[in-house]
Amino acid sequence: MTASALNTHPITDKVQKHKDGTVLLSIADDRICKLNGVGAVTWTILEDNPAGVAVEDVVRKLSAQFDAINAEGQLHYEVSPGQLRSDTTRFLKKMADMNLVVVEVDSAGQEFYYINEGVSGTTSTQAEPISAEEKVLSLPLDRDVCPAKRETLAALIGLLAFDLLLKFRGFESLIKKVEHWPTAAPSAPELETCRRVRAMVDRAQMYYPKKAMCLQHSAVVTCLLRRRGVPAQMVLAAQHFPAKAHAWVEVAGTVVNENQSVRTKYFRLREV
Repeated sequence: MTASALNTHPITDKVQKHKDGTVLLSIADDRICKLNGVGAVTWTILEDNPAGVAVEDVVRKLSAQFDAINAEGQLHYEVSPGQLRSDTTRFLKKMADMNLVVVEVDSAGQEFYYINEGVSGTTSTQAEPISAEEKVLSLPLDRDVCPAKRETLAALIGLLAFDLLLKFRGFESLIKKVEHWPTAAPSAPELETCRRVRAMVDRAQMYYPKKAMCLQHSAVVTCLLRRRGVPAQMVLAAQHFPAKAHAWVEVAGTVVNENQSVRTKYFRLREV
């Protein structure tokens, strides 16, 4: 065991990692929430207990973390056990009111909290470093790609369809549509197909009567690529300051419709 391993404190490392807070994304409610540092650490306790955790257990784990931080002397948390329990209970109940967590009561009347399905947080991910080799993988510009009119029309119809789906059925329906979109048998080299599809959607967006958000743009690119046999994934991500969600498309780790460096600026929440 190395010296660095001996000096590692998982509790305080977790607090340091999330001292700036976290961002939560609820697909069912199309909601983005920003939590402060203590809220982020509380959320990690919920993530570590997917089957549910009682308030007293959350309080005990938080108290242990605060004691460890205070022992190091860099930061100091001064809160009474009663106040910590009161604040934690209020936080969990607020999360339940916002449909971010679910509360269940057992036969003894004790409440257990667990994260609601479809809710993701940046606590479980981190922004990715980009190697020199990965930078080379960035797609070249599409100035020499000229989509046919029918291709641009197909992309335009896709933007309209996903825009209407988002407006009338909601965020969750859009995500499910992309999630279940099948991938056809490959019919052309992936790089050429990725460039062409990106050019199609970019051209269609020029004629679209409103500015399409990254979500609709990425949904269309993903589905058009899969229709052409490319196993594309739509990535949902978020940044902390300011709290903002973003979406892009990747194929085998290469970003298709954004600069590759976007992976270093946002924390991944979900891949669709």
